[in-house]
Amino acid sequence: MAKENELKEELLKQMDKDFGKMPGANIKSPQEIIARDMARVKRLKWITTFSWLLVFIGLIITEIVVPHPKFPDTTRKAVWLLILPTLVVVLKALILISVFFTISLYVRSRALSIKQIHIRLANIEEHLKKMSQDK
Repeated sequence: MAKENELKEELLKQMDKDFGKMPGANIKSPQEIIARDMARVKRLKWITTFSWLLVFIGLIITEIVVPHPKFPDTTRKAVWLLILPTLVVVLKALILISVFFTISLYVRSRALSIKQIHIRLANIEEHLKKMSQDK
């Protein structure tokens, strides 16, 4: 029994000594982590909004560039052969990027919500432990 207590104390001393060298030792407080993640979600919201705005602008430009029947036949062919396929490819790329940012925003915001819930539950657990020790 005495050896077991000495072993526990030695392990605790080693843990205290190596605490600063551990990979998770520089973890900040939960509030700082939540604030950092909230800033990321806010930036991602702006990026997502901007990307969908670019898609909308691309659709408007495509509608403007599409030749109307009043254009001469040579102008219509030139637009159809050169400009329109390029606009379609760019528009497809913008839509894919916007969808990626939208999914990323959803995942990040859900992860942030889960972290907030986890921290609240940890605070409640800590509070309940203090209450049970006081009694």
